[in-house]
Amino acid sequence: MTTTISMWLGIAFLGLALVAMLLQAWLWGPQYWDAEKKKSLAPRLWVNVHRAVGFAYVAIYVVMMWNMVPRLWQYQFELPARTIMHAVAAISIGVLLLTKIGIIRFFRHFEEATPKIGFGIMLCTVILAVLSVPYALRAHDISGKTLDPQNIERVERILASLDLQGKPEPKSLVTREAFSHGREILVKKCTPCHDMRTVLVRPRTGNGWHSVTTRMLDKPSIVGEALEERDVPFVTAYLVAITPDLQKSMKQRKETERKRAAMSRNIVKRAVDDSGAVAAPYDANAAKEAFDARCSECHGIEEVEEYGGGTREDWSEVISRMVREEEAEVSSEDAAQISQYLANLYPKK
Repeated sequence: MTTTISMWLGIAFLGLALVAMLLQAWLWGPQYWDAEKKKSLAPRLWVNVHRAVGFAYVAIYVVMMWNMVPRLWQYQFELPARTIMHAVAAISIGVLLLTKIGIIRFFRHFEEATPKIGFGIMLCTVILAVLSVPYALRAHDISGKTLDPQNIERVERILASLDLQGKPEPKSLVTREAFSHGREILVKKCTPCHDMRTVLVRPRTGNGWHSVTTRMLDKPSIVGEALEERDVPFVTAYLVAITPDLQKSMKQRKETERKRAAMSRNIVKRAVDDSGAVAAPYDANAAKEAFDARCSECHGIEEVEEYGGGTREDWSEVISRMVREEEAEVSSEDAAQISQYLANLYPKK
């Protein structure tokens, strides 16, 4: 299945889940629910419409799982967090669907629970969609920026300067079909061993993308299809084409990191006043409790000892780095107490 088909199936999957949930909330609502018979007395026509929507939803689920499950077995040794969440949501949908089908076919006395199960299915579907559809839309360049004439000219100029395998004409690599082909190769032959985020973690020059792609030819394929020499020009062209978007994403990420770093510096600045005194009265017991709660859960005491001694300002900078780099949750008051505690326990020698 191509990534384009997969994307539109995902969008239809979400739409069907929402329609099914709304129909179920109506058809199994107080207006039609018979509490004594434990069943809905809704009009047969709309029940059949709900059933047809459910059949379509199940059909798409089966098709998507048929294509996705084998890829899990072919994936890299450790799955990224987003893929794990995606898999958990998909498996949960399967369990809920089997439960709902079992109730409808064999255990009708539990029919009252079907709206709750339907909500669970819809919730898992939304999670799946949020984790995949936005990235798929971006990868397919719905905005059309990849095919912008200026970008096409830029990509063609860069490709002309590269020593591409087979010496293809740059113009043949900058069409919509060529970019789609390059994306398909990237998804099918690269992502089974490399998470897409590791591939696109930072933008590169045209020569850089070509070097990375060519280097993959020399590596054995442990899982999935191996990259072939004829694939390199198409993958390179696609990666060069989306580089401006990668640059934009990288700038946004760096801006977020800069704001986080500024926030951590402000914590330290509030923790220690201009005169060098601790902002709040030092309490040794409270400081130790704060250290145990905020620091020692993630860092062994040997790491602290290896750092050596330092002044309160030195330890404040260490705490600031933990907030900035490891997203540690430390308030300004705790930062002041912990820095003084560490300065007393491990003074500068």
